[in-house]
Amino acid sequence: MKTRISIGLFALLLACSIFSCKEGEKGRRAALPAVSGATNELLVVMPKELWQGSVGDTIKEFFGQPQLGLPQAEPLFDMINLPPANFEKNVRFHRNILIVSIKNSVDSTSMVFYESPWARTQKIFSISAPNTEEFYRIFNENRDKMLGVYLKAEQDRLVEIYKKNPETKIFNLFKNKYQMLMYFPGGYIVNKDSADFVWISAETYVDSKGVIFFQENYEHQSQLDFQVILDRVNEELKKFIPGPLDSTWMGLDVNTPMTAANYQYDGKHYAILIKGLWTVVNDFMGGPFVLNVVLDEKNNRIIYLMGYVYAPEGKKRNMLRQVESILNTMQIDYPEEEKKKE
Repeated sequence: MKTRISIGLFALLLACSIFSCKEGEKGRRAALPAVSGATNELLVVMPKELWQGSVGDTIKEFFGQPQLGLPQAEPLFDMINLPPANFEKNVRFHRNILIVSIKNSVDSTSMVFYESPWARTQKIFSISAPNTEEFYRIFNENRDKMLGVYLKAEQDRLVEIYKKNPETKIFNLFKNKYQMLMYFPGGYIVNKDSADFVWISAETYVDSKGVIFFQENYEHQSQLDFQVILDRVNEELKKFIPGPLDSTWMGLDVNTPMTAANYQYDGKHYAILIKGLWTVVNDFMGGPFVLNVVLDEKNNRIIYLMGYVYAPEGKKRNMLRQVESILNTMQIDYPEEEKKKE
């Protein structure tokens, strides 16, 4: 059985078949409408009988798996099924789309990725297969890749929104005092700004989300050991983030599982991403956190950025992804002319 996986140039080919290629690809995408659909939502275009059978169960199980690091189970994506005959007009503007076609007439199994064919920042994967066995094979081979694309797209959309209209006071604080750019949306306020430690949050009557920043000089590689990082963060939280009662303070819940991954922040800086649960020591408050630890070798410092959510009665997935996106607005390498602006 022939297999074809096409990722890259096909997006341009599709775009040219739908829109005029007289403008450059960048200009073409800028002229497109904004995506539709709810944040962290995946539109699955496939016949209802497939959706309600084993093929649909495979898709639901993978993209609906629980989001790690939450105290209560929430899926990675909310999913909507739409039959191919109804995939038209404004529905085509949906942010994240997976199209599945399984027909005997298909002579080769393929997975194709489309970048913004109908709307800005749109991500579409299309899988064609002659039978369910071939579908399972190509889906399982590429599911992690698809998930990564959808997740990054959701984060990039939030980052783009935050950068358009950042909270000026917070932006200037990080730029002028810490020589870095941070973009917070409206509604966030500075709760604490001391020597090399900043606590910022957005509060409502029912929930809270915030970001904690601190930095230290980089002296030895051991500072980036997992346990050393946890101890260092707990030390700062105990010192600066008091709880609601005497002898209570915020801390990382080291008794529950955490996830940790090494990666390159902004493609160039060694970084560690940790997710888990925080708690209030000697109390019953808590919630999910995401911690980004970045080595800024040029400035000989380690940057700690921790986003957290407190929503005892509500869902937390979207809120956690919002604060994680704020962490990813950080720029420590930016033009000199920007550094001179006040």
